[in-house]
Amino acid sequence: MQAKAILVDAHEYLWEEKDAHARLEAGVATSIAIQRIKNFRNSMYKTAIRAVGMAALAFTALATLQAAEGREKVDEVLSRYVKALGGKGAIEKVKSRVIKGTAEGMGMPAALPWEFYAAAPNKQLSKVEVTGFGAVLEGFDGQVAWSKNPITGVRVKEGDELAKVKREAGLDRDLRFLSIYPDLAYKGTEKMDNEEVVVLETKPTPTTSERFAFSSKTGLLVRQESQFQTAQGAVKTEARMSDYRTVDGLQFPFLLKVKAEAPGQDPAEFTIKVSEVKYNVPVSDSLFAKPAN
Repeated sequence: MQAKAILVDAHEYLWEEKDAHARLEAGVATSIAIQRIKNFRNSMYKTAIRAVGMAALAFTALATLQAAEGREKVDEVLSRYVKALGGKGAIEKVKSRVIKGTAEGMGMPAALPWEFYAAAPNKQLSKVEVTGFGAVLEGFDGQVAWSKNPITGVRVKEGDELAKVKREAGLDRDLRFLSIYPDLAYKGTEKMDNEEVVVLETKPTPTTSERFAFSSKTGLLVRQESQFQTAQGAVKTEARMSDYRTVDGLQFPFLLKVKAEAPGQDPAEFTIKVSEVKYNVPVSDSLFAKPAN
C-alpha cells in the first residue's frame, strides 16, 4: 500500500510540474508557476527519499526472511540426519570406535588391511598396512595432527589441514554441526547417481570450503566435498558414503569411496570396505600420540 501511495504522489506531482511549465511558457502567473515547480521538485525529492528508504527496508526484511527460512532448512536437514543415524542418545553413548576393513586403489596391487581407532572426545588414528612397505598412519591426539609413512617419516599438519582434522575428529561431531560450522547454509537440492540429495555448504576459513549432501530419501550423509590449503597448495577431496548398516543401534557406512586432487600429482582414488565396527571398546591413548621420526 505504501509503494502504491508513492506512485500516486509521483503521478500527481508530474502533472503538476507539466501544468506549471505550461503556465510559465504562456507568461501567466510566472511567480506562481516557478513556486509550483520548486514545490514539485522538493516533493519529488522527499518522495524519492521515501522510496529509497522503503526499498532498503524491504530488501533487509527479505534478506532476513530468507536467512530465517534457510536456517530452518538447515535445522530440518540436520535433525533428520541425527534421527536417521539412530538418535541423539545413541550417539552420545559412544566413547570409542574401532573399525576394520580393507583399502584398495591408488595403484595398490591388492586390497590392504585398514584400521581406524577413535576415542572421546576427539582422538583418532587410521592405519593402512602395505605389504613390503610398512604402515601408513594418520593420527590426531586432540591437539597435534600428524602423518607417517616409511618414505617421508613423520609430518605435522598445520593451517587448514590441522583445522579440518579438529573439526571432524569429535565422536559427537554429528550432533555439533552448527557449532562447528556456524555459517552452514542451505543450497537446495541436486542429483547424485539419479538420487535427490539436499546440499548444505560452509566456508570455515577464507581458503576452506565444505559441501555436505544428504539423501532426500533416507536423511543420511552420502557425500562430503572439501577444499583446503596444504603446504603443497590447494587440495580437493570428495568422499562418498554408502551401504549404511545398523551396528548397536547406529547407522554406519560400510562403503567409502574417496577422490583426491593435489597440486603436481595425479588424481587419486581409493575405496574402503568396512568389515567390522565396534563401539565402546578399550582403546589406549598411546595409539594417538605423535611417533618419533
